Amino acid sequence: MKGVIFNLLESLVIDRFGDEIMEEIYEKAEFSADAPPFIGPETYPDSDLIAIVSLLSEKSNLPVDDLIYEFGKYMLPVLADKYPVFFQDVESPIEFLKSVNDIIHVEVKKLFDGATPPLVTVANVNQNQAEIHYASERKLCRLLEGLLEGTADHFDKNISYHHKQCMKDGFDDCILNIEFNEPVPR
Repeated sequence: MKGVIFNLLESLVIDRFGDEIMEEIYEKAEFSADAPPFIGPETYPDSDLIAIVSLLSEKSNLPVDDLIYEFGKYMLPVLADKYPVFFQDVESPIEFLKSVNDIIHVEVKKLFDGATPPLVTVANVNQNQAEIHYASERKLCRLLEGLLEGTADHFDKNISYHHKQCMKDGFDDCILNIEFNEPVPR
């Protein structure tokens, strides 16, 4: 996993839990030989990310899967600020999601040598509904769910989704049925 992802996770920990918790995690975690500090374009074992999230779970009393979900939700606006070109002229969340695999992940591979982003495809699309297929050796489908929530927030929509099939249950990919709707006026 690329260092830029670790940098985003460090930002989340500091923003939501404070510098002190991040320092405690650094002291306690059993990282690979090359970590930390995590350097954006470098590659680190996925186990280093899991080490951070697991220790954060212990310190916050929040489940690991919930923290991974929150990380995905946190990532989207940060990435949108950092890489606005991926959101230019994109009219809807479905249109954005359709660009992930064929545009964004292609560019990620160009920018970060050795990057291995997940396979994310969109099928059975209509105006507000789609079926998302997600495949990754990392099996971070909760991260995808958080990214979907972040996408909905970015486009000022509500999202509902159903995790129809999951890699954690032995399938080759996760399938999520999603639907975006207008938020209820307040």
